[in-house]
Amino acid sequence: MTVMESKLLFLHGFLQNGKIFSEKSSGIRKLLKKASIQCDYIDGPVQLEKKDLPFEMDDERWQAVLDSQTNRSWFYHSEISKELDLTEAIQTVVNHIKENGPYDGIVGFSQGAALASIINNKITELIPSHPEFKTSVIISGYSFTEPDPENKSQLVIAEKFKDSFTPKADSKTKMIFIYGASDVAVPNVRSKYLKDIYSAAASSEEDPKERVKAFEHPGGHMVPNKKDFIRPVVEEITSALTN
Repeated sequence: MTVMESKLLFLHGFLQNGKIFSEKSSGIRKLLKKASIQCDYIDGPVQLEKKDLPFEMDDERWQAVLDSQTNRSWFYHSEISKELDLTEAIQTVVNHIKENGPYDGIVGFSQGAALASIINNKITELIPSHPEFKTSVIISGYSFTEPDPENKSQLVIAEKFKDSFTPKADSKTKMIFIYGASDVAVPNVRSKYLKDIYSAAASSEEDPKERVKAFEHPGGHMVPNKKDFIRPVVEEITSALTN
């Protein structure tokens, strides 16, 4: 498959939708389009109510959220990882891929990045006829952790999701991680923790650095759009799609 025929699936973050994520990632999207790569954005299945928010929001701001139809998410937020339920989220993505795929890669932001990581690891199990992704781009991503039973000061992947966040040992997918040095919503230590899982899985290869790439920007919880930053990111994506 040449890059001319390539397709990427984009998964938005909490309190976003596909349209807004398309706008927020316009820098990357436009460069990918120039490289003849199709970018598909879809909406998460959950329509949030104000009571579902993990933080306070005044009525005026909430009304703006409703007006823009950005009261979307992939799953309901919880600080307790074992309470998270991704059944509907995974099924929504699987159904879309079955109807519109195959896809050469997946791109996710924040909550969508956590989901994208799982879909990346499980794609050939979820859809046996679908090939492994050539690349996955995880922006402000994180995993679902809990205190280590043997050392409460350390975090480990929650038992419920341990298999979900375990990359295939023989995976050839190029993993690209993007995170912000000033991110408060998802501190970059969480994004690096997820990245390190893939780096460890790739460590037996001749050059694991070729399969796991990391890009840190100075900003916060956002998709960077400055050309100097995103050009090398897009180059990594296109090189993965043409190999």
